[in-house]
Amino acid sequence: MLAEQWSGRTVVVTGGRGFIGAHFAAELAAAGAKVISLHRAGQAAPAPDGVQEIELDLLSTLEVDALFRYVGAHADTLVHCAGIDGNADFKKRNFGSILDSNVRITSNVLNGARDHGIGTVVLLSSAEIYSASSAGLVTEEDDYRKLMELSGDGYTLAKVFAELLADAYRQQFGMRVFLARPTNVYGPGDGLNPRSRRVIPAMLARIAAGQPVQIWGDGQQRRSFIHVHDLVHAVLEMVGDGSYDTFNVATRSSVSLLELARLLFAEFEVAERIELDTTKAGGAKARELSADKMYEVIGFTPRPLADGLRDTVHWYKSTLAH
Repeated sequence: MLAEQWSGRTVVVTGGRGFIGAHFAAELAAAGAKVISLHRAGQAAPAPDGVQEIELDLLSTLEVDALFRYVGAHADTLVHCAGIDGNADFKKRNFGSILDSNVRITSNVLNGARDHGIGTVVLLSSAEIYSASSAGLVTEEDDYRKLMELSGDGYTLAKVFAELLADAYRQQFGMRVFLARPTNVYGPGDGLNPRSRRVIPAMLARIAAGQPVQIWGDGQQRRSFIHVHDLVHAVLEMVGDGSYDTFNVATRSSVSLLELARLLFAEFEVAERIELDTTKAGGAKARELSADKMYEVIGFTPRPLADGLRDTVHWYKSTLAH
């Protein structure tokens, strides 16, 4: 289905050497699209066949304008994955700089697309834009419009700003902007940047090093996860179909963090060593997204977590584990 929707198109991918952006670039190229992948200086990774790589500082209005002036005559779609991210400690220590950088990057990218005629824009948002107090299955309508939370971290606030700007640009300039709100993403390629290590690669790193997995709270807090390949395919199918301009990307199942750790120990085939720190807050008891819109459109079923973890652990052992 992706080949039918994307073959022959020219797509700009920002953050093209990051975890998620690299998968978008590779999958689009495999579907027959011409991909222009943008990355910042110092990110070294081989480019897949069919991907043209360009080094660019997205914080520079002049560089972004020059680049979009060059590609605007050819590109019809922009997939925006770039941004400064990090673990909870990094986000806490760099609240202001993350907010400033990610806001300016999004503004530059949207203005470049607007000014140089890129007709379709995809912004990778986040489930973090939903209120931490949201209960039950969270739908796309349960977003910041109902309850604007101005605390938190700069990363989340920048995602809210990106959505506000997308809404404004749709209304004022008639731009076609899609907002994809994924749940927790995992899979091969995650963990290459220790600063932005998510829960699964963080657990993998400790298991591989022979250390106990540490979980804040009682470990019963439930989270949903989606494999990066399924995220990319779902987003590209949703954009190709065009029925919804804002949509959650998630599976219909969730797992407790304690169960998640046990699954990873089993995949590593080592004895479980799990430490619960009940003196620290473990976050919301549950955050599960309604994916009804996504399942209405996509032509596949996202893989079960156990299968995705097996794939991820195989990649981790062959790439990162020592």
